[in-house]
Amino acid sequence: MNAVTRLDRADLEAVLDRYDVGEPVDFWPAAHGIENSNYFVRTATQGTPREWVLTILEQAPNAGAVFAPLLDLCFAAGLPVAPVRRNAAGNLQESLRGKPLLLTPRLHGTHPQVPSAAQVAALGATIAKLHLTTRNPSFATPNHPRDESWLSRMAKTVSGQLTADDTKLLECALRRVTNLLRRDDLAGLPRGIIHGDLFRDNILFDGDRLTGLLDFHHASNGWLIYDLAVAVNDWCSDHEGCLNEGQANALLAAYHEHRPLTQAEIERFPDFMTYAALAFWLSRLSAAAKAQAGEAVRIKDPGEFQRIIADRLSREFRPKI
Repeated sequence: MNAVTRLDRADLEAVLDRYDVGEPVDFWPAAHGIENSNYFVRTATQGTPREWVLTILEQAPNAGAVFAPLLDLCFAAGLPVAPVRRNAAGNLQESLRGKPLLLTPRLHGTHPQVPSAAQVAALGATIAKLHLTTRNPSFATPNHPRDESWLSRMAKTVSGQLTADDTKLLECALRRVTNLLRRDDLAGLPRGIIHGDLFRDNILFDGDRLTGLLDFHHASNGWLIYDLAVAVNDWCSDHEGCLNEGQANALLAAYHEHRPLTQAEIERFPDFMTYAALAFWLSRLSAAAKAQAGEAVRIKDPGEFQRIIADRLSREFRPKI
């Protein structure tokens, strides 16, 4: 969640000169994106326009060296992803002011604000296809970084900025998630490559057709059910954090049609929703603390996940598959 890098016309021309993508026509900052700086770029080749996304990496992606091979694998399988463009020398990456940058084709569509039932089902099916596509990769993927140690460390870091009630909520959530992560039977849950950040601002739709999976920078090896927990928390909650159980069941059922969930995954799913919500609450609290200390960071409202956690701890949701 670092400061944005400003791109000017001279920067753009210098970058595109190293790619065979035509002449620059226009560019403008993308509205979404927290951790990296993203720009839409329009070029033209013999009058034919094309659009790209130029991403300046403000921090190293968790996916590391597997980022591009993962996108290539998904693209080859027909998933709606944008593979990383190679430059004229055949390399994946350029740099701007010492920061790595990536160029990818722009995928068109919009980010749903109030997802329809059809969109939620389409997302569930697409997540299943993503997990099936990446189940036997030819490359090693780093482990999901938000483990028990990370959660504990982050909780200590942010504890001083919370109210007494929120401190109790954090302690309760942390206790529940720690118990989950220490379960002996957790090792038997299906694992593989997860996206890790399946929020609405990382998914594009044209009507009810899913047209884009974006931002694989958090891709890692983890429990597949974690991806579903992240998605359900964001796509199936109202502004007060309350879970729409009908939408949650629809998303899970659509996923289940393509990759059947195990009984253990279904039983552990409520705990994984708390786990996913806690990870993002802590991340946002940390960013907010940095902003208050004067660091130039972009933040999102931590209260969103405070409300989601409060809801998840107050109900006994059991998926109906």
